[in-house]
Amino acid sequence: MNNFATKNLGKSWPVATCLILVLSLNVSLAMAYSSGPPNGRTNAPDEGNCTACHSSFPLNSGMGSLSVSGLTGSYEANQTYDLVVSLADPEASRWGFEFTVIDDEGLAIGSVASLDANTQVTSTATRDYAKHTTVGTQSGTPDGVSWTMRWTAPAAGAGDASIYIAANAANGNGNTSGDLIYAISETWTESSVSSAPAPAFAAAQLQPNFPNPFNPRTTITYELKQSLSVRLSVYSLDGRLVTQLEDGLRSEGQHQVNWNGLDARGMAVPSGTYFYRLQAGSVDQTRSMVLVR
Repeated sequence: MNNFATKNLGKSWPVATCLILVLSLNVSLAMAYSSGPPNGRTNAPDEGNCTACHSSFPLNSGMGSLSVSGLTGSYEANQTYDLVVSLADPEASRWGFEFTVIDDEGLAIGSVASLDANTQVTSTATRDYAKHTTVGTQSGTPDGVSWTMRWTAPAAGAGDASIYIAANAANGNGNTSGDLIYAISETWTESSVSSAPAPAFAAAQLQPNFPNPFNPRTTITYELKQSLSVRLSVYSLDGRLVTQLEDGLRSEGQHQVNWNGLDARGMAVPSGTYFYRLQAGSVDQTRSMVLVR
């Protein structure tokens, strides 16, 4: 082999290695997401969608369609609804979806349950995510598919509920290229039949923090109707535990806790939206607050 060929062969190894790594990464991502997408890809406010990885085409640019049925217009408190997510595209042969149902503050409202092996539910501190499983991708199915999941509406007084859905009409080539992503949203108002205020006899009640927005300190107030074991925690917008403010038995009455904008290590957290969650007996309530530095 001459010197020119030897030199060029040596240079080709890094290029070939990079190509192998890129191809391996694409295949790994495709295989990982076939078992369910990461949380937070529903196109809801402050979330992305599946085009973060399946980036060949802009959102909603295909010839297909995405829809949800089973509930239209308004819901009644504590009622269950079987939601059918339908995705169709003439170019696709493998399928995926993710949705979340949230209230006006961006927090989970009601509860979602899987009905078969095609679907699953994963959760963060603030939201629940319904999504496909590996079986649920229905690989090799042409034209379109559907998934059914059960949503149980919240107790009376919870307000409007909005569903955000993103779905992947994939070409089945084993990587993230060439797929079409769709996204829709829909809001259900609480029926006037069920929109009475929440019962006043709840064992615990979490109040709005004050001030809000705040810098760098705010006061969180909660009230107990009886002595209860209490856990009061602060979470970031992505569901990460920032710090725990209360953990233990607390007496009946009103309690106030200050948060100084520090995490569990004593480090100042950045500006942004945070959630504080009260768990006391059977009560589990969450509210949002905004830190502005």
